[in-house]
Amino acid sequence: MSNEENMRIRTIAWHKASENEMSARIRRILQKWLPYADKQYADWSGRSSCGHFFGGAYWYGLETAYTASVYALLAKLPNYEENLTGIPREEVKRKAIAAIRYLGFTHDTGPEDCVRAEGRNRFCSLTKWGGRGQKFFPASQTGVTVASLGLAAWLLWDELNAETHALIQNVLIDYADRWCEEDPRNGAYHDTQTEENAWTAGGIAAALALFPNHPRHEVWEKGFDAWSLNAITTPIDRAREPKSFKTVTFHPDYTTENHGFAHPGYICAGINLRGIHAVFSLIGDDVISETVLYNNERIYKNTIKVWAQFDGLAVPVQGQDWWYNRQHERQFTHAFMNVIHRDRDASLLERKALAIIEGIQNSNTQGCLLEGNGEQCIISGYQTAKDMEHTSAKDLVASCLLHLFGGVGVEPSDGDEMNARLSGVYVYPYGCSVIHRTRNSFSSFSWRNRVMGLTLPAKGCWSITPLPASYTGTAQFEVDSQRSLHGNEPYVLQTEKENIRDYGDGFGAIATLKRGVEELRQDVAFVSLPDGKSVYIECIQVFRSCKITEMNTGMIGIRNEHYSVMPDLAQGRRTLHLPDRSATYEGFYGGEPNEITDFAPAKWIQVDDEIGYVLFGSQGIRYINQHVYKKWKGVEDVLILNRRSEVSFKGPKILEPFVVFTLPNRTKEETKAMANLTQLFTCKEESVILLGCESQLIFANFNSTSVSVHAKTESRVNLKRVPLYEGFNRIEGHTYFWNGSLDAFTSGFRNCDWILEILGGGPDRTCTIEISLLADRLYVTNRREESVSIVLQHTDGHRQLLELVPGLTEVLEL
Repeated sequence: MSNEENMRIRTIAWHKASENEMSARIRRILQKWLPYADKQYADWSGRSSCGHFFGGAYWYGLETAYTASVYALLAKLPNYEENLTGIPREEVKRKAIAAIRYLGFTHDTGPEDCVRAEGRNRFCSLTKWGGRGQKFFPASQTGVTVASLGLAAWLLWDELNAETHALIQNVLIDYADRWCEEDPRNGAYHDTQTEENAWTAGGIAAALALFPNHPRHEVWEKGFDAWSLNAITTPIDRAREPKSFKTVTFHPDYTTENHGFAHPGYICAGINLRGIHAVFSLIGDDVISETVLYNNERIYKNTIKVWAQFDGLAVPVQGQDWWYNRQHERQFTHAFMNVIHRDRDASLLERKALAIIEGIQNSNTQGCLLEGNGEQCIISGYQTAKDMEHTSAKDLVASCLLHLFGGVGVEPSDGDEMNARLSGVYVYPYGCSVIHRTRNSFSSFSWRNRVMGLTLPAKGCWSITPLPASYTGTAQFEVDSQRSLHGNEPYVLQTEKENIRDYGDGFGAIATLKRGVEELRQDVAFVSLPDGKSVYIECIQVFRSCKITEMNTGMIGIRNEHYSVMPDLAQGRRTLHLPDRSATYEGFYGGEPNEITDFAPAKWIQVDDEIGYVLFGSQGIRYINQHVYKKWKGVEDVLILNRRSEVSFKGPKILEPFVVFTLPNRTKEETKAMANLTQLFTCKEESVILLGCESQLIFANFNSTSVSVHAKTESRVNLKRVPLYEGFNRIEGHTYFWNGSLDAFTSGFRNCDWILEILGGGPDRTCTIEISLLADRLYVTNRREESVSIVLQHTDGHRQLLELVPGLTEVLEL
């Protein structure tokens, strides 16, 4: 076969492309972004007819390759609306080709004198790209650039001259040849290799798709399959088929870690990055490799879908170190699962994500996908939000082509039905997290990497942000030398011990944390209740003399974005309500110093009628209205519910317990009412906390042995409605007592199945009634000298009227 035949390009199946609802929506987003991207274009004088985008010297050539794929796609689409963009189709095509040529010349395979433009990223400025001579991670990561460059070139192949053809052939073949015979990498903890294996597969996929007649096509295909198959693997896969599966990149519970924690972006990376092969296959009317589909449905069902909030974003249950608005990336995940795997929930979540993408874009005048002032939003010394624009656009290109050649997908599921179906408790023993979903709330607790709790209302991370120290907080000690993260000061990396209980309709998590170098022990419990409320309990013991410069627990991230067309999610201000005052804080990035407000301890606090907090044992409240950030992720404030400023301890001491009762989707008035109905019990036993609210008794036993608890409320009991719990209940006067057994080192809740109502008498009437509530029967005894009438009402509506004579015990079979 001649060289010409070897390099013959695969024909794009344009006859199978048909614009539909989804591809059209995405095309319009890209069109609106085009004028913004066009301002980032510059000609390059290194060779003729070359140019770059966004400075031309970002990591791996991504900035120009990703943007070139946008330009190439729009240049080819018959429905491109140049009257809306103001940029003629021919100009779009010219700049796409210029960018393709720029990347070809500045690649390792290009002329030695052709290096990238000078830029602020010192690692990339005036260098070649391609990874020659570099270690695996940076060298293989050019696979994402190769894939986008190959896509752009393929779309415009007939418009490219022979010189440009040769440039692209060299780039794609160089990558495929380099990696096709290498072994996939192994790893799941701390730094999963799912991303690396998937992007390597994606890079090889470009040569595989474009050059079907190449003599090394079979070798490339074998290499592609190995990298692709090994992108999403578990220990079970490797044990069953060790010849095919050479890696473990996921835990058995379908979680994995990057940047040192369970990171949603990287959990989805295997689907997204190797998914470009499916896009190539649809474009070329070829068969999609089964390796690209392997384990996708298991990950999506067990993790991604379970963690998804209303807009399609997977909730970062162990915090987030990238920007919050990653709907573009998740939109492609859901689009892939919709079009390729025919998942109806994915079809719904894709549309939800797309609506947010449109809302963000329509809220700024430049048509940006992230922030209108992106260059001011600093991520690092050489990275800003502006540098993430092309990354966001790249995912939209893939989604648009997926729909254009693969169709609109399946009918979306009903949102209410999906939320009801997904409600429940999910425990991830390897990912070290537990999640409880209800129809309109989300709670989680994580006990490794970032020990933290979360409770989100219906608006999810648009209301509350996942600070890595959520609830558990931070502690700063005055010490002579800097400490490592192992001191658990900025956040807690791991627990000393933990116990997680799944109650089916809620969970109880309990853990012991060490702070500093054995200065403090922080016992914490996090209990998620059936209706979405949660309780955080904290007991701190000082072991030895130390000085704390600042300790903040009960930390809550408050999202405070402003997107003009999405006032329901991002109105640009937050209002706090306390019993004696309200305060409003404007949300914006930069321009002013942070505004810090300290409040005295309060019984409750509420945020914008979206979420409320009832507090016990708070030492003070602080609200930080942030405008200055070390690293941009979005506009978020910080609410500290238990603030201790500088304090010295001369020796061992037990601090007052601190309790937060979190009420998602409650108004100010509902929070106030709940505060009056919630009671913290006094317990005779040490290291036991009991909290009574409406219909649950919440408990935490921090002891290493089971205990028989003797507890009472100090507040006046409403004799018209006394909740009864399994164990021994006693009403004496207007005081309620409860005795019961709690297992060692455990937390959770007991539901109230019976309500006691005492009939007759005025508000000052007193009585003494004892109720022993067992699993199969109930004993009621009147301990006063006069008779009393009571009603016992079960939660199923059953009512039992009893006339209790003095000293008589009534027995009810249950």
